[in-house]
Amino acid sequence: MSEIVVAARDLTRDYRTGRSRVRALRGVSIAVPDGDFLAVTGPSGSGKSTLLHLLGGVDTPTSGEVVFLGRDLAGMSVEERAALRLEQVGLVFQRFHLLPMLTALENVELPLAAARVPRKLRRARAAAVLERVALADRLHHRPGELSGGQCQRVAIARALANEPALVLADEPTGELDRATSRQVLALFQSLNADGTTLVVATHDLELAAGAKRMIEVVDGRTIP
Repeated sequence: MSEIVVAARDLTRDYRTGRSRVRALRGVSIAVPDGDFLAVTGPSGSGKSTLLHLLGGVDTPTSGEVVFLGRDLAGMSVEERAALRLEQVGLVFQRFHLLPMLTALENVELPLAAARVPRKLRRARAAAVLERVALADRLHHRPGELSGGQCQRVAIARALANEPALVLADEPTGELDRATSRQVLALFQSLNADGTTLVVATHDLELAAGAKRMIEVVDGRTIP
């Protein structure tokens, strides 16, 4: 049986908007085993992104628990959760979040620098992971010199830099055309085949169909 990388148990998440309370998640429970490729689908505002943020320790639940590699996130300090995100979680966003003044290589080096990897080693590791996403010929290009698909591959490389236990991708093809979206799907499938565990929140039904399994989130609840 595969090790469970992250498990959510009876998660709720409430937000305040003025005097009103909005419940983004309503008792969600899921488990993500090592080597999984899970697509989380559902309409805008259904709670997909909230679920990803809770799984990665970016946000904390109103109630319920998240257990990451056997550790309850609620029992961690703020510093411990930050270390977990840096070392064990790779985050990929819809709008890439690359620093425009840095090259692809320098953007991928950022999490390695934060993890205090020595400069020579982090440069070699950043170059290797960019080669893994087929960007070995774009190491010294800045985001403004890259296509949208290339920027997303840089963002994926950055997420992989510290060899995380889990990669979380929030609408990773939302800014891309169909052909480029298919390239990102093929990359995710290749990474998963090599052992990377992925959870992807997406509106892209083709991307979702290419995952190993899919769940739908509607009105804060999961539909298997």
